[in-house]
Amino acid sequence: MDDPDEWLTTRQFATLLQVHIDTVRRWVRTDPDMRVKRLGPAGRSIRVHRSEVDRGHRNPVTVG
Repeated sequence: MDDPDEWLTTRQFATLLQVHIDTVRRWVRTDPDMRVKRLGPAGRSIRVHRSEVDRGHRNPVTVG
């Protein structure tokens, strides 16, 4: 079984990557390969596996 410390809340994940929590929610919604767990009866609570930090999710930089 996975170590519970390996699963981060969306807020913890956003803090680690220095992105807004809505960015993480969008990644979860649009990336079918992202390793996530949905908790609770409605699946509203989301946990993101710590390995996703190393996978390279980054905030895209726009050059004006």
